[in-house]
Amino acid sequence: MQQEKYGIVVKPNSNNAIDIALRVINILKKNKKEVLVEKESKENYNNIIKDVGEFNIDNNPPEKIIVIGGDGTLLRTVMREKTGNSIIMAIRAGKRGFLLDVEEYEIENRVYDFINNKYTLIEYPRLQSIFNGERKSCAMNDIVIFTADGSLVKLEIFYNKDRVYGVDGDGIVISTTVGSTAYSLSAGGPIVDPRLNLIILTPLNPVQLHIRPVVFPINGILDINVKEDSGEYYLNIDGQEKVYSKSRSSLRIELCDKPVKIARFRWWENYYERLFSRLLSYW
Repeated sequence: MQQEKYGIVVKPNSNNAIDIALRVINILKKNKKEVLVEKESKENYNNIIKDVGEFNIDNNPPEKIIVIGGDGTLLRTVMREKTGNSIIMAIRAGKRGFLLDVEEYEIENRVYDFINNKYTLIEYPRLQSIFNGERKSCAMNDIVIFTADGSLVKLEIFYNKDRVYGVDGDGIVISTTVGSTAYSLSAGGPIVDPRLNLIILTPLNPVQLHIRPVVFPINGILDINVKEDSGEYYLNIDGQEKVYSKSRSSLRIELCDKPVKIARFRWWENYYERLFSRLLSYW
């Protein structure tokens, strides 16, 4: 029988993350699992992670992946795992790490549960961005248009070809319900229960003071037209992929055909208590 493979992705430059990774590797080896460390993670900790193979997450990710770090580590992993087939377990080793539900004190039990498929598999929808006709990466959290030089970004927003409004300001945040507690929230958007499948549109410092966030069904199409006299701006996808533009442009947002598969353990127990405690204790 072929040995089951488990991939490990580790937050760079973190003593806590690498300590946890070594514990996880040891647990997996004791349970006779083949351990592979993501190529860049292994290079970051070349003198520490030894006697294990490596994998390239962009080309051939294993069926099960354990991410150790913060929200950024998870979002980078999700963006690079383009097959949509890997099941991801997320261990928190960052400052906030709200998207990662496994705490350090429970690692042994949760890794054992992961091995034995004792988890709830949650499939999170993502947003596909099509910028000037070119497909970009799918976003688990948000897609942001943001001014590049402090000048006004001038946009027109349409949902299923119906005009929503025009907005002049610093830009907009288009987020999933998972991303509602990230940049969108900081910009004045609502907290939305991630069990709902919605798109949240939040303007960034609009000149038109009556403009407010709008929530749409996720299965529709959102079109954002950047006007010809708009200032320079960036398109930012999950804080990981950035595109600069200064010309008239079109951005279409639709449902990505590959959701993210994450193994959750007691995720909904005390969800709101955990949400607000992490938000309030961030600093």
